[in-house]
Amino acid sequence: MATENHNHKKNGSPFIFTWILPLFIKPKKTTAEIAAQEKNVWLTPLVIVSVLAIIAVLISAPIRREAIQMGATLPPNFEYYSQEQQQQFYEAQATQTSPLFLYVFPILGGLLKLWVSWFLLSVILYLVFTIFGSRASSLKSYNLAAWSFLPIGIRYVVQILAMLFARVQITNPGLSGFIGADATGLAAYLRSFIGLIDVYLIFQIVLLFIGSIPLSGLAKTKAWLATGISVFMLMLLQAIPGLVSSMLSNLSFTSMFYF
Repeated sequence: MATENHNHKKNGSPFIFTWILPLFIKPKKTTAEIAAQEKNVWLTPLVIVSVLAIIAVLISAPIRREAIQMGATLPPNFEYYSQEQQQQFYEAQATQTSPLFLYVFPILGGLLKLWVSWFLLSVILYLVFTIFGSRASSLKSYNLAAWSFLPIGIRYVVQILAMLFARVQITNPGLSGFIGADATGLAAYLRSFIGLIDVYLIFQIVLLFIGSIPLSGLAKTKAWLATGISVFMLMLLQAIPGLVSSMLSNLSFTSMFYF
């Protein structure tokens, strides 16, 4: 594997594909090699997951449009709204079928979510490892954090297959189904937080735990504790957009009846 990576550098290619399958088959060996790199090797997994995120949006857009046009996204107790309120709701829904809302915003949102999460995780890992006594460079944290997002690509593959064959979207990701979609305040934040938790995130965390020891040079207990703190901090930050989205949707939904 080291020879293959050397050939990659020799050929000048910015991508490394030889780690993709071994990361799932031999994670300990592969993460150790990734953690040992002194050069940027973070591009490949981020590009792969980015492409899958874009494909997922392209496939989901027609399904979302059909759901809106068929009235599958009607709010609770819609039948009790006045005619004027129902008309206002339909007009607001009509804007959601434009390419801007079906393609542009979801693609930008998905890419920002991935790349900002990677950057934050890398920085947090480096800072926490340093506090715990590690002398590893920040570059190594960027590399390991990037490759740990590869299981998220598997999540996108599963979602793509579900949309292709079942023509359905996954509307309650992770454990978010345990809290109602109409939750507000702290409950909305908690719903967004537990919505991050699924088997793919767990696999990502496992990769980070495995790679943290050779990366940081710390004892297992320290390395795992630092990694756990870093992941928890990232999840706290990742849950904020869900809370903001809930607040904005409630605001826009009620304000359309008053203005």
